[in-house]
Amino acid sequence: MRSARYFLALGALVSACTQAENEQFVSELAQAEAVEIIFLDVGQGDAIVIRSPEGRVALVDAGQVVNVANLLRQHGVEAIDIAIASHAHADHISGMENVIRSIPVSYYMDNGVPHNTSAYMNLMMTLQASNITYLEAMARTIELGSVTLRVLEPPPWTNAESEQNNSSIGLVVEYGEFKVLLTGDSEIDEINHFLQVGVPDVTVLKAAHHGSRNGVSPAWLSATKHEVVVISTGLNNQYGHPDPWALRYYEAVASEVYRTDWHGEVTVYGQRNGSYAVSIAQAAGS
Repeated sequence: MRSARYFLALGALVSACTQAENEQFVSELAQAEAVEIIFLDVGQGDAIVIRSPEGRVALVDAGQVVNVANLLRQHGVEAIDIAIASHAHADHISGMENVIRSIPVSYYMDNGVPHNTSAYMNLMMTLQASNITYLEAMARTIELGSVTLRVLEPPPWTNAESEQNNSSIGLVVEYGEFKVLLTGDSEIDEINHFLQVGVPDVTVLKAAHHGSRNGVSPAWLSATKHEVVVISTGLNNQYGHPDPWALRYYEAVASEVYRTDWHGEVTVYGQRNGSYAVSIAQAAGS
């Protein structure tokens, strides 16, 4: 059971407004010309909804909960323009088959690296039986209404099955001055590759690899210059995510750090001028 709590962030400043004022601001911004980024609470996994002001939708990963489609419908998602699997590990794709079977999807993209799990093979069979158009993960831009999805150039080793984490799709979501960087479970090797091909200053950074120590470096933080970090991870998970060392790094740079294990679902509303608001669902009793 979760009770709604709201926080307001405008630029790099944290407002001291009352909860009611924050809630009203978030509501007004959600109805304005804003892009909506929803980090769904799927436990130890990733599932991110990107919704443009025109209502166009992208889904990045689908966790490992059985019925992700129900979570999407709770947010009014009835069709998906593009579904993207950052890589083929179960905590990112196990819910994707359910989504594809339940909600119309126009395009699908993955990292092109096969995996030998039943979750991956069942998903591939479902895709092959569908009329969904497959897109190769390459340096390209995808228009989602007034929002642009920019796929970063993949590393040269993306043909090795053992390199799932370090072959995660890198994605920059751009809406004017508001930018979000998503890199799946990238570890240091792929992060260094993305630094070489170039990453922009961003407003929001999703912590790579659920906030693990091998998903962050001083050079990465310096390059992205993010204001908000979101860590998607499960409560009391067996991996110890987020790593305390990595968490200190994020907290030293970002104005705000949110965790789905503590805050529940995290939604960021971004405007063209770079301003943003964040709403969270705080776990009861925390």
